[in-house]
Amino acid sequence: MSRISQETIEQVKAVPILELAEALGDQPRRAGKQYNVCCPNPQHNESTPDTFIEPNKNIFKCFGGGGCGAGGNNSISYFAWHEFGEYEPKQHFLKSIRGIAELMGIPIKTEDGKVLKAGNEEYKPRKTGNRFVELPVQSAEIVDQVYRVFLSLCPIQNQHLHEWTHERKYSQEDIQTLMLRSVPSQLEWVKIYELMSSKGFPFERIPGFSQIFIPEHMTHVFPDSLVEVDEERKGVWVYMPSAAAGYFIPVRDEYGRIIRLRIRKDDGNPKYVWFSSQHNLETEEQPRRWRKNGVSSGAPLNVVVPTSFMKSWKPGTSLAEVFRVSTLLATEGEHKSNISANILEIPVIGAPGVGNFRDMLPLIKEWGVEKFIIAYDMDSLQRIDDSAKSAKKQQSLFETLKEFAAQVLHLGIDVYLWTWNLNDGKGLDDLLLANKLPYEVNLRTRERKLVDLNALQRV
Repeated sequence: MSRISQETIEQVKAVPILELAEALGDQPRRAGKQYNVCCPNPQHNESTPDTFIEPNKNIFKCFGGGGCGAGGNNSISYFAWHEFGEYEPKQHFLKSIRGIAELMGIPIKTEDGKVLKAGNEEYKPRKTGNRFVELPVQSAEIVDQVYRVFLSLCPIQNQHLHEWTHERKYSQEDIQTLMLRSVPSQLEWVKIYELMSSKGFPFERIPGFSQIFIPEHMTHVFPDSLVEVDEERKGVWVYMPSAAAGYFIPVRDEYGRIIRLRIRKDDGNPKYVWFSSQHNLETEEQPRRWRKNGVSSGAPLNVVVPTSFMKSWKPGTSLAEVFRVSTLLATEGEHKSNISANILEIPVIGAPGVGNFRDMLPLIKEWGVEKFIIAYDMDSLQRIDDSAKSAKKQQSLFETLKEFAAQVLHLGIDVYLWTWNLNDGKGLDDLLLANKLPYEVNLRTRERKLVDLNALQRV
């Protein structure tokens, strides 16, 4: 068989990764300057969007679960990871060229001038979803107002209260201030929905809420005043939260507004998911899966201060205007950031994943931070075991931390890396709750010493 022409290869290479991800049905969702997708690697079996596509640089990288190694700077590598779970050029280059060309409608020309017909390829690309319509999210002010009222009406289940007070060591004041709440049951939701609707609170384009379609032959528990009749499609639309059994952890921005909700599920893997929704009416074929007026949560940072101060932090006021931000700590996750801020009594940013650090850089610069501390989980610096998988994961995490630190140092800010023994806890919250302190390494001078809480709070 004649070789594929260089003209076709160049056309395929010119396909942006973002466009290819959309064509494959991976549903990229905007998060600042980046887009999030679930990992294209089918072996990773990731259900949270922790792979990032940067359109301006035309690169992608998986950071979910420590990273599986998926990453690259062209459409060919993305396609290969998507189809084969890896990218070995000798094995996958030509197959990827042919697959992308067919998917994107690029004529496959050979060196002798022939054009191969579509449909005679060795396989069809693996479709992972439907392309969707991305609606704009309501303003942060409206989202904050809706979430605060919604959470105030949600229950607190005993099992969740026990976890918060006994395992996480939250006080009753912490729970009320942070607004930790259990996901309501369907019957509880109907009452919440009815009350909030009667007061005019909108659910349209609030992450986590969407209207679901109920065919006319199916029964439901919603009063007539809460349903939207759709005579054309023969059914009704009702708003429902997209949440499994578990509890909500509010996520705040740099203005103290609750802009998103994270869910800690009672069962299943992964344990943490975003309270997120979608609009798929134009793309979904199955009526029972129809959703409208929903929007993605994205994967924002969690900006927190000690709860003793948070009570007086008026939403809409910049953190830098009301709290000293000369020292700032970055860690992973919502619980870790909340608990660390309380114990250390300094402002903390919780990143939803290791790779989200780029969203912190504008804040670090704007706030005039003098001392920046990186305290990510210890599996980024130490291997959990001696397996090749653990080594690969640790190396990927470590490379990301190096890039993070380098970019902050480039801003002229002193950067400190906190480390501790993995046996004392994977995360910073585990260590602090065990009444232990980390060591800090000054990345400019390489000086290493035990953290002094009194000195930390004086900076």
